[in-house]
Amino acid sequence: MIFDVTGVELIPGNHGKHCPGNGLNYNEFDLPIECCCDECDYFLCCYGPITDQECLHCTDTHCPHAGKQ
Repeated sequence: MIFDVTGVELIPGNHGKHCPGNGLNYNEFDLPIECCCDECDYFLCCYGPITDQECLHCTDTHCPHAGKQ
């Protein structure tokens, strides 16, 4: 698992659709979770030229998409 400095779990890939830190979600107190994208180490995995084929060859043990299609 990957966590932001605020404790938000980051889920890279799929254009950030499933990431709680994408700026579109709320925490358990129904407060908006700030967008973490600008400080995320996996920013390019969501919004860059990374392809599913490249994820197959990724060896990052923290990324939930590494080595998977």
